[in-house]
Amino acid sequence: MIPTEHPLPFRSPCLHGLRLGLLCAALALPLAAPAQPLGARGEDFLYQVQAGDTLEQLARRYTAQSSNWTTLQDLNQVQDPYALPIGAVLRIPFALIPERPADMRVIHLTGTVTLDGRPVHEGQTLADGQVLRSTGRGTATLQLEDGSLLTLAPGTELKVGHARAFRDTGLTDTRLDIRQGSIETIVAPEDTGVGRFEVRTPATVTGVRGTRLRVHADAGGSRHETLHGRAAVSGGAGQAEQRIEANQGMAYDEDGTFRGARPLLPAPRLPAAQDVGPDRMLDFPEIPGAVGYHIRASKDADGALLAHSQRFAGPPIRLPALGGLYHVFVRAIDDLGIEGRDASIALRLQAGLTSADGLAVLSTDGTPVALQAF
Repeated sequence: MIPTEHPLPFRSPCLHGLRLGLLCAALALPLAAPAQPLGARGEDFLYQVQAGDTLEQLARRYTAQSSNWTTLQDLNQVQDPYALPIGAVLRIPFALIPERPADMRVIHLTGTVTLDGRPVHEGQTLADGQVLRSTGRGTATLQLEDGSLLTLAPGTELKVGHARAFRDTGLTDTRLDIRQGSIETIVAPEDTGVGRFEVRTPATVTGVRGTRLRVHADAGGSRHETLHGRAAVSGGAGQAEQRIEANQGMAYDEDGTFRGARPLLPAPRLPAAQDVGPDRMLDFPEIPGAVGYHIRASKDADGALLAHSQRFAGPPIRLPALGGLYHVFVRAIDDLGIEGRDASIALRLQAGLTSADGLAVLSTDGTPVALQAF
């Protein structure tokens, strides 16, 4: 219940004497005053109370309706809506916060990548309903306005279902459809919290509650791997929602039937950079339980600016002939198709022949053609 000294929620607090005089001045300030967002939890935005905050003010700032203060009071069990404890954390439902279009921009490309069937270029922005395809050995990296990164592996088809931002929160509302292929995400890298980030495959829906997630989709179903934070996956009809904790993976059949969850395989033990020989082969001990390995080469240490992606049955693995300094990542793959934790090594890779689109020219056995061969 609201305290008796404020019986009518629609009456201005400025009518209630000297106690609220300073509060009236605070309410007269522009609504763009600095906020204290803490990110999100579930379907709620988290806000840390500052001096002078009231529920009416916060409802007006974030929901555009001051009358929503009663909803905030009930949700947060607030006794006095005009005397909020400084430093307290309040929940504001996303459903009440207006949205605006959010920026989703292509920041990195290799090979052939199209947007709605036309060649895409770096710096181009994506809109709801558009389809991005990385064909052949093409890759792409997208950046959201909160700094989140999405990397498309070769052979991936991604549709932008929803690209919005929650007004005045610094949080985004993103929904993506992966029809085939793989994406890897680094969500909210500045630790501002995840608003809503949802990845759909033909079989599953994954709600991200963490910062590093992989999703793979193909004709056999989907796999999901969380490296940091957590996610929740919903499968087909009648399937219970499954939670993926950090360092865990899950697999689903093509109809959304849950196949199992297990810890991610450990990272391979790679040699030191100075121990990698001139034969362009990377050797390391086998990982128990692995049925294959995935090597990726990226321009950055996070693996977001992908330049090469290839799978091998086992070590030794041939390094790509990209030319220049790259971060090489290697992970094991288990019998469910779940990919394990990455081992990485920074290497100066030997240059090779490249095609007009900048990709390495491969020999008949699928290996890059090194320049020294000529």
